[in-house]
Amino acid sequence: MTESWRVLTLGDRDPVAPVEEVVRLIDLAGTATGAAYSRSDVVEALHEHQPAVVALSSAGELVGAVIARVAGPDAHVLAFVLHPGWRHLGIGSALLRQLDQEVIHRGSSRLLAVVPSGQAGEDAFVNQGFTRLEGLHLFARDASMVPEELAIVERFGGSVPRDGLWESMMGFSKAKELLDRRVVAPLAHTELADRLGLRPPAAVLLFGPPGTGKTSFARAIASRLSWAFVELHPSLLGQGVEGARALRDALAELGRVDRLVTFIDEADEIASDRSERPDSQPLVNELLKAVPQFKSRPDRLMVMATNSIAAIDPALLRPGRFDLIVPVGAPDEDERAELAAEFLPAGDPAVVAARTPGFTPADFALVAQRAAQLAFDRALDGQAAAVIADDILAAVDATRPSVSAESAERFAGEAATFARL
Repeated sequence: MTESWRVLTLGDRDPVAPVEEVVRLIDLAGTATGAAYSRSDVVEALHEHQPAVVALSSAGELVGAVIARVAGPDAHVLAFVLHPGWRHLGIGSALLRQLDQEVIHRGSSRLLAVVPSGQAGEDAFVNQGFTRLEGLHLFARDASMVPEELAIVERFGGSVPRDGLWESMMGFSKAKELLDRRVVAPLAHTELADRLGLRPPAAVLLFGPPGTGKTSFARAIASRLSWAFVELHPSLLGQGVEGARALRDALAELGRVDRLVTFIDEADEIASDRSERPDSQPLVNELLKAVPQFKSRPDRLMVMATNSIAAIDPALLRPGRFDLIVPVGAPDEDERAELAAEFLPAGDPAVVAARTPGFTPADFALVAQRAAQLAFDRALDGQAAAVIADDILAAVDATRPSVSAESAERFAGEAATFARL
């Protein structure tokens, strides 16, 4: 290459390339240093007159550019790009030397750049005295939602649940471990799942007695994945043809949102056995079409829950609709001992667990309040202000379990019949 070139700072009196030419050069080069930044970041910086240096051929063609953004004492290189036909001519080093002077005038004392390995022009950074910091890794991920997706989620009353909900799920260690391994982990590690030929679940049905944490589990799954969570209330969808249309429209709109958990509680209200409730036929027919369609796109999960799985239309329970059908029952004795240790530290966990079959976490919370009230009443009479084991046992005896023995027996039979894990 015999044609000469020169380096200019954007804003100099010499004619310089417009923003469109810089973007065109980035596209032509294929890659540009600044892997942490998008092309829109570069365009915004140029419009804001952030430090930018270009190289022009004697014919006025743009053959190189470096754009940075000043942030206090640091200046971050957003893009460093060279025309493929003008490399190995010292243009890169000249661009960086000029940028150095520009950022000094802007008050910065350090230049930072993220340079992909093997990037054209990588030697220019070494030649200009940049230090390679070993052991650093660039971590990147897309934001959980774009503004248009957030608008859809909020229109349905949804949000991204706060952190820690998964960890707060106590008393269901077996169901929790199962959901973590079969649902959360494949969705969180899709590359590993794909490498092994494992298809992450896209539709899950939870069933069990009331109060056993099905809604909480659905929300906690979204929290653990850092996905948005939307609950569709059957009562708001309506019945018959109108309800089917409302369901179809809602799922179609929510299908535009990536990384979303869509939750439908009381599934038996919209998916009842058509032979028992002919009026449910439009909604069931719509679900039979909607669930596979919803599952066809990645990064979304439908969770439905019911207290009465036997009332669900059999067509929805066949393979091909729900990937997993998971029973969620009342805590067993070991799990109740965990809850007793958490909620009732003054008592003996083993003793409390043996006396609380059918108790849910909400029941343990109620026992804790009743025991505290007994201790409070004694303290008002001048006795020691402390909850004792007798308070806990008295409160247990005064509390009715959320899951009766009959419900537990019926659930055990349903779990043996319907579970698909």
